[in-house]
Amino acid sequence: MKKNLLILTLFGAIVFSGCSKKVPVALPGGSYNNANSGTIIEDANSNPNIEGDLQSKTSFQEGKVNNQGKYLGSDGVSKSGIKMLYFASDSYTLDDDQIKRLMSDLPKIKELTTNGKIIVEGNCDEFGTDEYNHALGLKRAKAVKQLLISSGIDANKIDIVSYGESNPTCTVDKPACHAKNRRAEINKI
Repeated sequence: MKKNLLILTLFGAIVFSGCSKKVPVALPGGSYNNANSGTIIEDANSNPNIEGDLQSKTSFQEGKVNNQGKYLGSDGVSKSGIKMLYFASDSYTLDDDQIKRLMSDLPKIKELTTNGKIIVEGNCDEFGTDEYNHALGLKRAKAVKQLLISSGIDANKIDIVSYGESNPTCTVDKPACHAKNRRAEINKI
């Protein structure tokens, strides 16, 4: 009887505990994860416009998607004015066209890192588990960071974060929208 009560209590605690919000936190070595303890990254200058943000996520121009699920549009710019980089589905490899996009912004990135730091944000679509998407987003951010380092940016000026699927740029249930969420963004810290 006591065993059944204990099992029932544990089951109830699991069912009613709910999920906590994913918040990126700092890790040693200048990277971040989505745990719920540690130093929370916040942008002191951000003032979210919920209505405008929701509208931009639910309305988008239909773009082309290749057979690997990569968005082929040329739109998408981060808050810092750096072009977003798009990845194929389940991939953290930058294709040649995305490397060219990144290299076209290299002067801006060098300028941002002259007097400060940047953060490379890895993002995923909604498919896959939270854990898988977090790991994939981190791999995407690391791939971009390595390319920036090989292009002459000081590694100490680059932090990385994975938002997994928790930071979509588009929420319309269409392939082009999902593909736009498979991205990396570069922003000034």
